[in-house]
Amino acid sequence: MATAVRWTLGVAGLFAVGLASAAGPAVVAAAASAVTGKAWADVDALVSYETRQVLASGVTRIETWQERLVRRGDQVWTERVLPPSAEHLHAHETAAEHHGHKHLNADTSARWLRLDAKGLPELKLVDRENKVIVAVPAAEFGSVSFDGRYDAAATVVPPAVVKAMKPQGRPDAQGQWYGERNQGWSHRVLWSEASQLALRVESQRDDGTVVRKVSVRLLPVGTGGTGSTVPWLALSGYAPRHYDEFMD
Repeated sequence: MATAVRWTLGVAGLFAVGLASAAGPAVVAAAASAVTGKAWADVDALVSYETRQVLASGVTRIETWQERLVRRGDQVWTERVLPPSAEHLHAHETAAEHHGHKHLNADTSARWLRLDAKGLPELKLVDRENKVIVAVPAAEFGSVSFDGRYDAAATVVPPAVVKAMKPQGRPDAQGQWYGERNQGWSHRVLWSEASQLALRVESQRDDGTVVRKVSVRLLPVGTGGTGSTVPWLALSGYAPRHYDEFMD
């Protein structure tokens, strides 16, 4: 795993070491250039993340969060699920804290990703509180922890990366487990061919100091958006903005 790969908008930054090792740069590049999304099944899902890390101080840090995922062909929407306590804290931010400064929270803003006519990704952040849609140029993808790969955002782990790993056991009703060990890390992915989606991801450093997990719960298609529609069709009244308007 000489090359670190950030899988999705949500997984970006979660794994310090990616799963590109067996595939290598050539496979990853080929997969990225061949993305269309047209053949993928529609998906609505709830994605849960957990990372557990033992710090040098002896303290164990645990971080968990969830995101909604909506995938329709060449468009993907991910949005952080905020617990009531987080919404309460956010509500206590005063207008004075943001006076004279345009505020954009890239972590809690919804992320709308789509492919253009050339198959290249376009990313927009959707700030529901202020009702704005912020276009992010490709040069700034890294600033919002996006690696530029639509297939990673749409499938949690890119299919080409999964298939370059070794199958573990026989497939069951959920899918097929794949795994690998390399450079002090072990990785396992439960891949659903029917959904074209990674349903579970487990990554652990051999010394046990870092354990990271992703689990995907499929929802009935049509329930991940607003009512029966997809979320990007429910943005009437949102004002378009450009990312550089929020840069200091």
